[in-house]
Amino acid sequence: MKKAISLSLCLVLLLFAAACKDKEKKDEHGVDIAYFADMGAMYESEFKIGDKVPLEKDGGEEYFFTKAGHWSCFSNGEFAYYYDEREKEPEIYAIAAFSNCMGFEAGDISIEVTDALDSQGIEYVTRQPQDGEDFFLPAAQNREIAECKGLKKSLIFVFEDNALCAAFLEGVKYGTDGK
Repeated sequence: MKKAISLSLCLVLLLFAAACKDKEKKDEHGVDIAYFADMGAMYESEFKIGDKVPLEKDGGEEYFFTKAGHWSCFSNGEFAYYYDEREKEPEIYAIAAFSNCMGFEAGDISIEVTDALDSQGIEYVTRQPQDGEDFFLPAAQNREIAECKGLKKSLIFVFEDNALCAAFLEGVKYGTDGK
């Protein structure tokens, strides 16, 4: 009888330990992607969607500004913040990240990103970029996109040759014609 109780107790402890290990593995990414995307922010960025665009003189040498109507942006090389310069008080409507973004680093392989999305319960589809969808990157071959579904803001991760090269978070979907 003691052997049966001991064996049962050991089995319960092993199952508990396995459950805890699975829980740890699921939470290992560390950044709540859906939370930040829904907020319109990239975890590593100082600006978020809806923030007012700083004046060029306030950006100092930290940012460079490109004026192009709806596709205007300011950037520090790691992030590009898109806004419509035609607005009276322009606000950021999209953010492109080229280095660290949402807890990932440029060069991370696609399975690392999709595993984190899976573990956080974020639905996504992988597909080829649509025409002009990766406008914020230089033209290249062998690109794939992981488009997150069910978020308040549009979030895509862009992979080139299976390595993360950028992420794009957009509050309002605009066509390639800027409307």
